[in-house]
Amino acid sequence: MADGERQRGDIERQLLRGRLIIPAHEVPGPHRTLSTLKTPSRAGPMQSAYHGALLGLSGGFAGAVAKTCVAPLERIKLLNQAGTSVGSFTTLHKVVVNEGWPALWRGNTANVARMVPNKGVLLACSDVYRDALKPLKLSTFWGGAIGGAFAGATAILVTYPLDLARTRMAGFIVSRGEASLYTTTYGTVSAIYRLEGPRGLFRGMGPTLAGSFPYEGIKFGTYACLKRRLEHGDGGVGGVGSGGHGSGSGGSGGISAPWRAACGAFAATLAHVLTYPNDTVRRRLQLQGAAGTTLRYHGWLDCLRKVCAEEGWRALYAGLGITILRGVPNTGIQFTVYEACKDAIKRSRRGTD
Repeated sequence: MADGERQRGDIERQLLRGRLIIPAHEVPGPHRTLSTLKTPSRAGPMQSAYHGALLGLSGGFAGAVAKTCVAPLERIKLLNQAGTSVGSFTTLHKVVVNEGWPALWRGNTANVARMVPNKGVLLACSDVYRDALKPLKLSTFWGGAIGGAFAGATAILVTYPLDLARTRMAGFIVSRGEASLYTTTYGTVSAIYRLEGPRGLFRGMGPTLAGSFPYEGIKFGTYACLKRRLEHGDGGVGGVGSGGHGSGSGGSGGISAPWRAACGAFAATLAHVLTYPNDTVRRRLQLQGAAGTTLRYHGWLDCLRKVCAEEGWRALYAGLGITILRGVPNTGIQFTVYEACKDAIKRSRRGTD
């Protein structure tokens, strides 16, 4: 009896110090000994690294699928934004007449090559950063916003030259029979390096990096709030759950795929509308100096001033309509595929425990 009480007291002291966590029904009574207790297993560093790699691959796969689906809309948007062509249908007609239908996917290879590491780092790091911020007890929005903002900056630092190459490949319309320096990803990167030097590979990176903080912050923060509201709502929205409240595919609170897509699409649309002028400026900076031409803009502020003075402030929103149209399926597919991959990873981990 005395041994049992002594063991119980030792365990309670460890519990108070946070050194031992056990289910309440397993706390030993007088008839149980310490040897009968089961302590939870903790994932080792290799398991954590493996889980992080799976999240990265899931994010990359989600980004590649989404970008390929909306590549034609992406190119039309970019040509409008760069001032190369005006009007979505006019641009579509010009591209098809001059380059053919397959040219609507021009630059998609570079974009997918960029998306796999970019979205992999973005989505995986957003989860990692958000978890790291939990001790600060931030609100749902600010936890998602700050985690997403720093994840976006991390992803840009890793993949920026590929983003520049994709912009150069897709940002010009090549007439039939006309040669172009920017036909392949490798050829584009090589041409930029040869004609503009190493700094040319990072042209426009400042505005891109600065713009990623508000864009990704708004997107991830809004998505986190919407997702939480649907997870913990009163069930008044029909079809939110995939099988009753709290059910569904592990870690997603039972939210069905269409509602995940809707949350992601709304979050991306809001972020695009609020940060679009900066995106236009950064695209103009990325495209200047192509093929060794003279630089037209001397920094972000100079570009903003010249665009407004020469083309009017509305030029800063050129292509916004097609961007919103593109953003709905793009982000919806991206978040849905990523969440599905995360659910599959969680189920597989539970199965191996």
